[in-house]
Amino acid sequence: MPKKFSYKARNQSGKLVTGKVEAENRNKAITLLRERSLFVVQINEALGEVSINLDNIFQKKVSTRELSVMCRQFATMTQAGVPILQSLNILTLQCDHKVLKETLRKVTENIEGGVSLAESFKSFPKIFPPIFISMVEAGEVGGALDQVLERLAANFEKEHDLKEKVKSAMTYPAVVVMVAVLAIAALLIFVVPKFMTMLTDMQAPIPLTTQLIIKFSDFLKNFWYIVLFTIAGAFFGYKQAVKTEKGKKIKDQVVLKLPVFGPMIQKIIVARFCRSLSTLLKSGVPVLQSLEVVKNIAGNYAVVKSIKEAEKSIKEGQSISLPLQKSRVFPPMVTRMMAIGEETGSIDTLLEKIADFYEREVDDLVSRLSSMLEPVLIVGMGGVVGFIILSIMLPMFSVIDNVK
Repeated sequence: MPKKFSYKARNQSGKLVTGKVEAENRNKAITLLRERSLFVVQINEALGEVSINLDNIFQKKVSTRELSVMCRQFATMTQAGVPILQSLNILTLQCDHKVLKETLRKVTENIEGGVSLAESFKSFPKIFPPIFISMVEAGEVGGALDQVLERLAANFEKEHDLKEKVKSAMTYPAVVVMVAVLAIAALLIFVVPKFMTMLTDMQAPIPLTTQLIIKFSDFLKNFWYIVLFTIAGAFFGYKQAVKTEKGKKIKDQVVLKLPVFGPMIQKIIVARFCRSLSTLLKSGVPVLQSLEVVKNIAGNYAVVKSIKEAEKSIKEGQSISLPLQKSRVFPPMVTRMMAIGEETGSIDTLLEKIADFYEREVDDLVSRLSSMLEPVLIVGMGGVVGFIILSIMLPMFSVIDNVK
């Protein structure tokens, strides 16, 4: 079993660096460090290091917006001829995001220890997505790191904008639903019981609809905790179910078949797929490796399955577009343009144009969806509240009629 060793060493420029390395024994650890062009000054086995880092437990995720800003700044400094280590030090100093700041500091230490830039980023897969690592690796090998970082920044910016548009469109309907549900719950728990007492005193005949409302009100008032536990249990059960392969497959299939949201989600998936694949191919990442990266970030079972078929097709010397054409996720326009791109050798450019087209489609669809949902939700929730009030008032109307 590998052991962890703490070391102090000097690099080729004579600078003292510190860090940790894993190896089977002390001699192999020293050999490993020498292979990294490090002269070991001191090395000891790191024993008894048991620590709980609360920052890791409650760690904030690094957003695509943060990554796009970092890539843009990194690209600018690289284009200006600033050395990579100095660029990373500057990025670390001016970064406001706590997790990203600490990660960049560790990346800088790894590079000072003789590790390549891509390998350093690869040590933090939760922070840097596969597309980032693959493109940085391609940029390092091809000597075009500044261009790759520019493309990454543009890719993350597009992804961030797409997410924000969907979020902003869905925020208002979500708030309306939440307020309406709370209003209905308050009506049933606090208002209906008072009317029930009044109706009992008046000895009014109670219609069936009013009886149902009263029974539901009693249940909510006396067993509200069961409702909360049921909702929490259903949410937890759903989260656990979608972690399994079968559960994720069912969820992805259902999501794409939703009446209004299905087409929008399909367009988002297609736009993301085309944008990511185009960015990777333009940066010189091989086709098979690009598909592997896109497969990891696809987020949909049907897309992953079709990408696997595309990988198999390429290995057999066939087309990439044909397996995608058989999938129900990718519209005919996408697969036909990809086929044209394969024939003309401009698949990366055509994929970028497809991504632009579907991002505009999503933008228009989100705008229309927001304006459509607003009146539907208001009318629907108003109807429920009206039904409850009418059910309560009906017995009182009958009492008034009897008095007359």
